[in-house]
This record gives sequence, C-alpha cells and structure tokens, in this order.
Amino acid sequence: MQQTVCQNGEPPVTWRDVTEPSIAELQAIALEYGIPASIVQDCLDPEHLPKHEKFGETTFLILRVYDVAASEAAGTVQELTRKIAIFFRGDLVLTIHRVDLPVIAALRERFGGPGAGCGPLVLLATLGNGVLDSYEKPLQQAEDALDHYEEGLFNPTLKTPSLQKIHLLKRRVSLIKRMLWQSHSVIQRLTPTGERSQSVYQDLKENAESYHFWADQLLEEVQNLLSMHVALASHRTSEVMRVLTIFSAFFLPLTFIVGIYGMNFDFMPELSKRWGYPAVLGFMAVVSAVIYFWFRRRGWLKLSSR
Repeated sequence: MQQTVCQNGEPPVTWRDVTEPSIAELQAIALEYGIPASIVQDCLDPEHLPKHEKFGETTFLILRVYDVAASEAAGTVQELTRKIAIFFRGDLVLTIHRVDLPVIAALRERFGGPGAGCGPLVLLATLGNGVLDSYEKPLQQAEDALDHYEEGLFNPTLKTPSLQKIHLLKRRVSLIKRMLWQSHSVIQRLTPTGERSQSVYQDLKENAESYHFWADQLLEEVQNLLSMHVALASHRTSEVMRVLTIFSAFFLPLTFIVGIYGMNFDFMPELSKRWGYPAVLGFMAVVSAVIYFWFRRRGWLKLSSR
C-alpha cells in the first residue's frame, strides 16, 4: 500500500509512506526515484540491521523500531523489532516497512492533517525520535522487573526469581542496547545543513545517547543481578554442606564409641558392670556437649541470613 501523506512544508517536501510493498512496487519506486537495485534489496531484507548510506543527493537509512507485539520470549533482533527503510533528500521523504507501525501511524496523524507542515528536517527528526521513543516502554518494564527481582533475592516473603527469567531479561536488554547503539551510530552520521538543522540533529543525537546510556546501565545491573543470583545459590549450597558437616562432627565420635562396643569380644571393660551401659551413654552425652559448646563458641552454629 502506498500513500502520499503530505506535500507541503518549508521548504516543500513530499512524504510517501509504503506499507508491505511487492517486489514489482519496489522496482517501480526505485525506477521513479532513481534508487539503485542493491538498495532495493536491502528494503526487502527483514533481518537488516540499522545502517546509513548516501548515494548522490539521497540519504538511505535503516532503523529498527521496537515491536509492541513481540512476545516475552523474543530472543532475536527480528523477533523484537521491525525495520523501517527511509530515503531522504531535500524534497522527498520515502518510508518503506512491511507492517503498519504505531510510530508511522502517529506521524501520519500529525503531518497528514490539513495545514500541517512537514518540512524535511522536522519530519526526519520526529521520525528518528519516534523510533527511539519506542524503546522507552520496554526499558521501563525491564527496570521494574529488575527492581522486583532484586527485592525477591533478599526478601524471604517473596518468591526468588528463577535463573531463566533473569537470563531472558538480560537477553532482551542486551538486544535493545545493541539496537540503540547501532541507531545512535546511524544518527551520528547524519550531516546537518544550516544552524536550525544543527539544533534539531543535536537534540536527536542527545536523545539517542540518553536511551543508549539507559540500556547500558540496565544491562550492567542485570549482569550484576545474575552474578548475585549465582553467588547466593552457591552460598545456600555451602550452608547446606555446613549443616551436614556439623551433624557429621556430632555423630563421628559417637559412631566411633558405638563401633568399639559393637565388636562383641568376650573380655571387654564394663560388660559385666551394672553401670557400664549408662556410663557409656553419659560419656557420649558429655562428648556431644563438648562439641556443641566448642562449635557455639566459634560461632559455627549461627544461621546466616538469606
């Protein structure tokens, strides 16, 4: 589907938006606007990452916008984002994408109304900011999930987050950071022309840097959380081994004594004594008490907090 969204602005610019084009439609567009065949192939490739390319007076951009319909288990760039191909020159902005996107729909509503100016500078900057802003909600969701997982590690009333959930969160934030970094690199290569352009592009670049810094910080915190989760699991294992070791320390001397008196020799001390059995039991109780007070004095019986 092709539609001309606006044909006005200062200077005058035409914005054509193409959704789910066929190969024939793309070839016709390439012929109409003098776009090389290799560039058209990039428009058809759903796995293409953000890029910047310039041929003649036309600038070709590929940006990837966050897909609001992506599942929580999405683990690849193609599952998490959607591609937008943008051709830009002084009098033309051409956007090509496979499905209709909320970012593009919002721009059509803003610039497609009567009397709405869609200058090339404002249109391109608004489109770039829209792509970047699409990552705000998933980043905020990741930050909220991270806070919840961190609280669950140390709050005994909450369920401890599973290692799988933390890993999925790490993968998602890592993919978002990667897309923001590549988008930032593309935006950095845009060349402003004029004082007004420098101001608008600078705002776009600062927005890209801000989102990339946010994603980078979240990724570092998720990695710390992952390391903390592994460390706590190792700590709990050590606690279990410590308890088992303490029990072994109690029963080892008692087992030794019982083993001696279980040898059933005819001539053994105290076998013929009336007080032999209670004496051995008392001796075993004394040994246990000595071990208990020794462990307690060294602090080995204290239970560590979660």
